[in-house]
Amino acid sequence: MPKDLHQQINQLLAQSNWQPTQSNNEERQANQLILQRRNIKTVPEFNPLQHRPTASPQRAKVVGPSGEEIYVDEWGRIKVRFLFTRNDDHSHDGGAGANDNDTDSAWVDVLTPWAGEGYGARFLPRIDEIVVIDFFDGNIDRPFVVGRIHEGHRSPTKFDNAGKLLPDTKKLAGIKSKEYQGEGFNQLRFDDTTGQISAQLQSSHAASQLNLGKLSHPKATAESEDRGEGFELRTDQWGAVRAGEGLLLSTHKQDQAQGEHLDAQVAKQQLEGNQNNAKALSEVAKNQQTDDIESIEQLKAFFELLESNIAKFNKAVLLLNSPEGIGLSSNEDIHLSADGQINQFAGDSINLSTQKNLITHAQNRISLFAAQGGIKQVAAKGKFEAHAQSDGMDLLAKQGIQIISTEDRIEITSSKEIVITAGGSQIKLNGSGIFPTTGGKFEVKAGQHLFMGGSKLAIPKYSLPKIGEKINIA
Repeated sequence: MPKDLHQQINQLLAQSNWQPTQSNNEERQANQLILQRRNIKTVPEFNPLQHRPTASPQRAKVVGPSGEEIYVDEWGRIKVRFLFTRNDDHSHDGGAGANDNDTDSAWVDVLTPWAGEGYGARFLPRIDEIVVIDFFDGNIDRPFVVGRIHEGHRSPTKFDNAGKLLPDTKKLAGIKSKEYQGEGFNQLRFDDTTGQISAQLQSSHAASQLNLGKLSHPKATAESEDRGEGFELRTDQWGAVRAGEGLLLSTHKQDQAQGEHLDAQVAKQQLEGNQNNAKALSEVAKNQQTDDIESIEQLKAFFELLESNIAKFNKAVLLLNSPEGIGLSSNEDIHLSADGQINQFAGDSINLSTQKNLITHAQNRISLFAAQGGIKQVAAKGKFEAHAQSDGMDLLAKQGIQIISTEDRIEITSSKEIVITAGGSQIKLNGSGIFPTTGGKFEVKAGQHLFMGGSKLAIPKYSLPKIGEKINIA
């Protein structure tokens, strides 16, 4: 062994507190050495596939091209700039990695709570948001986004764009989006404030909202004033409610939603009761030689559309029902139209009142019947006219008929003949003369009797509008 090498070995043994020993036993040894020149630096072995550093979660900023707010590919992946990157470290590649644009990274997957084939949950990170990046198996070459965080430039969600932030509004939870390159928003807000629990689905466009529960004004602080209970569906623009198989609007109570959602038996029973009353009155009218109500059987058929065993409608009907009353009001016009019949039945009175005219037209006939109490028609001002323009007119009474003019005269005119008959006696007036006929006494009392030569009076000509045999309105 060379002298200098022997000296170095002894030095190492001394520094290591080893004690050299010698054995007289003969021993053979074999050694294999890998030697390296003194002027070459020695470093640990490194395999880039085996000796990668273990990566831990990192923060990054979402980036994209100028002018974009949301920048993703067909898989919803994004591009990011890690917050630890510095411009000076990336000058060799055009600044890629620190440019704050789509050159800073490859596409990075975004974790989502639900990912199916064409369905799932989608909340895409937007440019300048801060995301948290983790790595599969700690492999720095396999990053993915696990979530987003608020930081100094990104305040927590501010529902309704109202009031202060956390912790004042800590009882609110939900989801709020932002209009792409705009100021509008959509939100699903849950208010868990004690005594004011509610939920809201809202689009800021036209303040379109569905509010449920104990309604309150938007919370600028921890509390806000109540504004109602139940539900509210509202918008500043247009609204529509459509149900292709039928719609029930009812104020009948159904505690804790225990009944079926189309349970209309209370309404059906009420309609059936009024239908039975109307049918009985219609029979009376028919017996009194006036018209019965044709739609009674049609109303019965309407009841059959409302199933009793299964709460559903057999046809697409709209049923409006309330136990305490229904109000219909408009500052303009109300239009009521039906290709079939319109039926009105009341257990009490039907009242009509108008500040101008009440006009009724019928293509066929108008029939009025009062079973008790009579019929009264009054014209407080103006003329009372009754025409039968293409046929006769009958006025019948079981007892007396009075025709009275309190301040003027009564005229009875006929173009052909007037016949007055009572108790077997008769007076006939026509163009040939006046012919009294009686089987009893003919008595005339007057202060003076004058019999003069005859003369013929001119009869005023009256004309009535003519109407065709049948009017075709349709």
